[in-house]
Amino acid sequence: MADMPGTDEIIQQMLDSRPPEQRLAGLAPEQRLAGLAPEEQVLALSDEVLRGLPEAYVSSLQANIQQAIRRRIGPKATP
Repeated sequence: MADMPGTDEIIQQMLDSRPPEQRLAGLAPEQRLAGLAPEEQVLALSDEVLRGLPEAYVSSLQANIQQAIRRRIGPKATP
């Protein structure tokens, strides 16, 4: 079946119709993150964990990653 024309498109349509949690079911965490750059992997963390990251670390990330983190968790309160 894999050699039939259009098979890749059909498989992609099937995958696209499933919610992410179903597409990823059964995969280990490291498999879920495979292919992502380390900075992109940070975005897989929960908001609670992101809030615990030191500001110095967040500031060291690429601007688009910093923005995504700050959108999710809001600005950190200053002591």
